Amino acid sequence: MKRKTYLRNQTIYQIYVRNHTAEGTFVALIKDLPRIKELGVDILYLLPIHPIGKVARKGKLGSPYAISDYYLINPELGTLEDFQVFLNIAHSYGFKIMIDIVLHHTSPDAELLKEYPEFYFYKNGKLGNKVGEWSDIIDLDYHNRELWDYMAEMLMYWADLGVDGFRADVAPLVPLAFWEYVRAKLDVINPDLIWLSESVEPHFITNLRAANHIAHDDVELYSAFDILYDYDVYPSLKAYLEGKKALKDYLDGVRYQEKNYPNGYLKIRTIENHDTSRIAALCKNEQILRNVTAWSFFQNGVGFIYAGQEVKAKHRPTLFDIDKVDLTIKDQDYYDFITLLVEMKKHPVFAEISSFNIIGDGEDDVIISNIKSLVEKAYGFFNLGKKAKVVKTKLSDGEYINIIDNKEVIVKNGALKISEPIIIIEE
Repeated sequence: MKRKTYLRNQTIYQIYVRNHTAEGTFVALIKDLPRIKELGVDILYLLPIHPIGKVARKGKLGSPYAISDYYLINPELGTLEDFQVFLNIAHSYGFKIMIDIVLHHTSPDAELLKEYPEFYFYKNGKLGNKVGEWSDIIDLDYHNRELWDYMAEMLMYWADLGVDGFRADVAPLVPLAFWEYVRAKLDVINPDLIWLSESVEPHFITNLRAANHIAHDDVELYSAFDILYDYDVYPSLKAYLEGKKALKDYLDGVRYQEKNYPNGYLKIRTIENHDTSRIAALCKNEQILRNVTAWSFFQNGVGFIYAGQEVKAKHRPTLFDIDKVDLTIKDQDYYDFITLLVEMKKHPVFAEISSFNIIGDGEDDVIISNIKSLVEKAYGFFNLGKKAKVVKTKLSDGEYINIIDNKEVIVKNGALKISEPIIIIEE
């Protein structure tokens, strides 16, 4: 499968329609498109847009991941016509639109259960699920090949409407052969569709396999998906920011990715999303926040912003009720910083990467990394400590430009001082 390495120059912006605007609708979301366009992002990823089941709901409105009908639009978000209008206007701005697909499970009162009860997983003769805490859903059973055809036709329906890609919820828990099957069928319709897998943490895979359930690792999933989450390393990053692990543990995980994943592999570099803590809440000060964020954009992979991240939101909205995101810009300098990072990501050096290296083991809370592309090299310096540091570098003494903000950086006696993140291009 040919890798869509051009996506390394792009940034995904994640939106929970219910909580993104005061109205929580597609029509209201249209009003925010000019602002999002000015951020420079390329792809809008919407959490599930389908109706939510009423049985076993969590909260008053329920989780969007407990879907009751794959072919309909959640009425609280608007109508199908509203979605189509949103889609057309978003396309006119140059955005691609990805929707969340939840093919591992449905709500207990799903239309699919009424029509095809044989599509479901049964335990001791009763409907059930494999992850006990997911009490508002019931699992599907992919031993039934007719289910494969149903899901393929459903995805074709949304692709025909103009959707540009799919983010697959808990994809590792669904048979890989199924993903390869639907990918092949939809590639005939639109080979440019973007396929993003929510891969899962290693311990989750281990536990599911121990219980004799399907759980695919990242290496396997690359046979069907363009992009994977970086949950294989995120827990180590979070533990470091909480003071529970050394930075080396996280960096070793990133090195593992470079050595073991397919050539041209793509990861979204998500430092926050709807399932994790807000990065502004995790970082102990502004310097750490800015450096961690810049590092996520410098890394080999696809840029990622969860709505609210650009305004340093610290509260993670609940999935189950109305819990609006405050998108008011309270720190214009930081907001502009995010815009600069998105723009920086479009630099040619990040597209055709021939090697991505981490230098050292994060000594003194500093990440030093370099990228080699076909024509240029990029050097990144990220200080995750609480004060400025002087670090050694193999760059020749002289004056350089930090491509994040176009400010001058001086290397003297083989060293430079770093507080703000620094990214330098060398031809």
